[in-house]
Amino acid sequence: MKMKQCSNCPYVGPIYKNVTVDGVRLKLCKTCAMQYNAKHLAENSTFGITIIKPPTRIKPVSDKRAKQKKAYLLARKVFLMEDCNKYCPVTGKPATEIHHTNGKENDRLLDRQYWLAVSREGHVYIHANPIEAREKGWLI
Repeated sequence: MKMKQCSNCPYVGPIYKNVTVDGVRLKLCKTCAMQYNAKHLAENSTFGITIIKPPTRIKPVSDKRAKQKKAYLLARKVFLMEDCNKYCPVTGKPATEIHHTNGKENDRLLDRQYWLAVSREGHVYIHANPIEAREKGWLI
């Protein structure tokens, strides 16, 4: 690390902050940088109280996907009640879940063309044996 002279004090060493004040570039050491930050923070506060914005959080589920999930829950119940979807083709047990043979990205969540009614054990088997599942058409 290069040693440089602080623009505010006689310190010579690593520079921690470069700021431009009134068109003049200042190189500040750690101590002067902390003083600058404290002064700058006080100038931008209201009545001596510093306003700190809370960090913004990214929504875990978008509005569009939330609507899709709501529609999916209703369509899922109807799909599992149909006579042709009562039993799992993998295990022969009663179907309790929907396996998405082509994934759930974008609008494929609601695309019944790629749905397969399966039991929990059947679902686990499909994902544990992808080569066999692809041969039998349970995965695309």
